[in-house]
Amino acid sequence: MSVPDRPLDGITVVELAHWMAAPAAGGVLADWGADVIKVEPHGGEPMRNIWGSAGANPDAPNGGFTSANRGKRSIELDVRSAEGRAVLDRLLERADVLLSNLRPSALARLGLSPDEVAERFPSLVFCTLTAYGWGGPDQDRAGYDLAGFFARTGVAHQITTQDTPPAAMWSGVGDTFTAMTAVAGINAALVERARTGRGRIVEASLQRAGMWAIAAELATQSMGGRPRAPYPRERCPTPMYNSYRAADDRWFFLVGVEAGRQLPKVLSAIGRPDLASDERFDGARALTKNREEVVALLDAAFAAEPIDHWMRMFDAHDVFYAPIQTPADMLSDPQARATGAWIRVADIEIDGRPVETVDAPIRWNGAPRETTPGPPRAGQHSAEVLAELGYPPDEIARLCTPPT
Repeated sequence: MSVPDRPLDGITVVELAHWMAAPAAGGVLADWGADVIKVEPHGGEPMRNIWGSAGANPDAPNGGFTSANRGKRSIELDVRSAEGRAVLDRLLERADVLLSNLRPSALARLGLSPDEVAERFPSLVFCTLTAYGWGGPDQDRAGYDLAGFFARTGVAHQITTQDTPPAAMWSGVGDTFTAMTAVAGINAALVERARTGRGRIVEASLQRAGMWAIAAELATQSMGGRPRAPYPRERCPTPMYNSYRAADDRWFFLVGVEAGRQLPKVLSAIGRPDLASDERFDGARALTKNREEVVALLDAAFAAEPIDHWMRMFDAHDVFYAPIQTPADMLSDPQARATGAWIRVADIEIDGRPVETVDAPIRWNGAPRETTPGPPRAGQHSAEVLAELGYPPDEIARLCTPPT
């Protein structure tokens, strides 16, 4: 990997975090060259052992843990003990960034409240990532992304079709969105520190990130509007911006935001340019007024041919669309492959095949990375990191021995 691909070379991050959002932020920093030292309890953090219930291959590496923790170093510490906290202090004295998703009360018990960190480690950038942020009645409330990002913010409401129950999102979308928010804040604080020599407290939360994700809808509400959840697709008020199913049961979206521009192209693609003179198709208002008839007509047309046919026709007529792809489709998506979205995990194979994971969504100098180190084993680098901190061999051996 060339030097320009690692803009955070020389930055040391101490990650005191578990599950997904904060570790995913640390994973991006590691992707970009930072030395991320993951502090785990003896036996490792819980995310290491949960992924099988999400439909994973039981013989494969943990996909979620791999994506969030590749390229890090792991040290096992009992940070609740005085001895463990002393090791953590030594780490923080040498670090540039502390990244944690512990709740405010837990950080206070460890002597790591923002005020204490700022006083004891004035050059440290401290990113605290929580469910609901610091302050207010819920600062210590637990909340995975389903709660803090999707439910509490209105995101789940705004992506759920009216009169249908919300789906229980599983894949950590809110976690990764919040992780990138935290990464942006950390890097801004590092830029400032380069000028001033002082660190800063960076605060990210699932709730604030979720609100930002639907900022337009929330702002519409605050300005007296009434943002609505999606209509059932059969009554979609903008039929040019709707989902449709092809003959082979593959779904796709038409994305004609400007209906007047896209309608003639769609009608030509389905072989019905004559409908342009039909009053039901006479502009955006007519489409909305006659939406059920228009959607039914398009449904019948698209049900006649498989999606490959429609993709060719749409491309030929410059129709704005996208197929609704599955994770299996994304493995071979030519555009994702061309832009380096997939990266091979070094030294890990399944049945003799290399393991791949999704790279962080930034490319440096137009060059994709070819490989990434895998995630560390729990405590894999404990002795190495303790030696770097100046501990003698006998003390390293004792600190690396798990409690009985």
